[in-house]
Amino acid sequence: MKYQENYNVKFHDTVVNEVISASNILKLMQETSMRHMKARKPSYEELLSDKKAFILSNIRLEIYNPIYAYEDVEVKTWACPSRGFSFLRSYSIERNGETMAEANTTWALVSTEARRLYKVADVDLSNYDTEEQLTLENPLRIRIPAEAQLSLIGEYTVRYTDTDLNGHMNNTNYPDMLVNCMANPEKIRIKSIAISFLSDIKRGESVKIYTVKTDGKHYFRSIKEDGSTNIEAEIITEAL
Repeated sequence: MKYQENYNVKFHDTVVNEVISASNILKLMQETSMRHMKARKPSYEELLSDKKAFILSNIRLEIYNPIYAYEDVEVKTWACPSRGFSFLRSYSIERNGETMAEANTTWALVSTEARRLYKVADVDLSNYDTEEQLTLENPLRIRIPAEAQLSLIGEYTVRYTDTDLNGHMNNTNYPDMLVNCMANPEKIRIKSIAISFLSDIKRGESVKIYTVKTDGKHYFRSIKEDGSTNIEAEIITEAL
């Protein structure tokens, strides 16, 4: 069974040609999963009060067709059979019965005090609506080719409005950070974006963003001030 919420796309969520941005697609998905957790229990807030928090490890978003301002969409989410330390969740967005976008995600559940990881068997999430994980064309995890020569393309400092309840940069804001570094983003459509979250960044922290394009894919890596990797990402585009 899938949990569903209905939305009307706002004009301020769109960019060129009144098409919703990848970041705002993720915001619709995030909003739906938060409402799912709140309705079925435990909610995100209840987990936090129990000193637990879900941290996003990987996401693959596939965008099949543009979604425009003022369109009505149905956003669905569901927990997927999981094991070990990986909690899986899928999403879909439909417009008039047509699938417009889909996503798979992998989460870790961590102790906010001890920073230890919980196994799937350690927490009761049986109230969440559950179905099998989506099968997407592109894999959830990405691998930047070892021979790829990435070049510095930009730098970003996390602002207060970028952050979430935990004080970290909200995962939905990362596509905006990357797309804003691309040349002529108004001339392309994002077909697919995958991000691996390796370490978080907080308000006031900066990252240097490196990129390379090879085999029709844009690869990114953001590096924190201490030299550690923040994220690695892959974006597949097509010309408008």
